[in-house]
Amino acid sequence: MNIIDVIIVVVLILGFVRGAMRGLIVELASLVAIVAGIYGAIHFSYFAIDFLAKSVSWDEKYIQLAGFAITFLFIAVCIFFIGKVLTELAGLMALGMVNRILGGVFGLIKFAFVLSVILMFIEGFNKNITFIQEGKFKTSILFQPVKRIAPLILPPILKEFEENNKTEQELNS
Repeated sequence: MNIIDVIIVVVLILGFVRGAMRGLIVELASLVAIVAGIYGAIHFSYFAIDFLAKSVSWDEKYIQLAGFAITFLFIAVCIFFIGKVLTELAGLMALGMVNRILGGVFGLIKFAFVLSVILMFIEGFNKNITFIQEGKFKTSILFQPVKRIAPLILPPILKEFEENNKTEQELNS
């Protein structure tokens, strides 16, 4: 077990504790909000981009980024508030303890998903600018299993990310 494993374990424990404190419904809504927000922003951000293009005189790349962010936030916030309302209803039906235990599990899953995306970015950037020794990734027990979580959920996004972050050596071969 190396430092990468320790960091992964700490983050996953934090995810479980936070999830247990918030409950299943809010955690599930948060997880759905992340996935639906990314998916929705990829497929529907053109509405916000068109609106921004007509409303502001920014550079096109900033308009695209802002349109993506606005669409993501709109979808995520809507789903999150629906989760809050459902949590209140669950509290009225005396499902509090079950909601908390299952919330811990979902919190762990959500943090594992986010951590998976972060680990993929770190590994991708590390190919071009080495800031973590390659041996640290190979000797880590948890790095590869946690890194594989996001590709199960968001394969099209990850494929595009990998294509955009090929090293010069990979491009020339």
